Amino acid sequence: MLTPLAREQIESLVHDRIRAVLRERVADVPAISGSDKLNATLGLTSLDLAFIVSDLEAELGVDPFSKLVSITSVRSVDDLVSAYQKAFFPDAAPASDDLAAAAQRADLRRTRRRRT
Repeated sequence: MLTPLAREQIESLVHDRIRAVLRERVADVPAISGSDKLNATLGLTSLDLAFIVSDLEAELGVDPFSKLVSITSVRSVDDLVSAYQKAFFPDAAPASDDLAAAAQRADLRRTRRRRT
């Protein structure tokens, strides 16, 4: 069963996990903003993201990437926070929107490739 958490607690927990991974690399961890890109701004790799997601799954008892959100849609800190908020507050936004949007983007790419 999911532990009831407030949206702010989820955000704080995600930020803490990101800071923990960054601390392993640099002494002075910069302030984290929701708009920061995980890779481009913070320098996190896909392996770093896997560690963060694993830690969050162990602590929160939920993996939003199993069915709710496509991991490939996570590019920023806010995207990651949103994924976990959707796991705890599924009624706030339809979970299928992310998957439907990803499917539409994939169809569009396929269509473009066929034209060239």
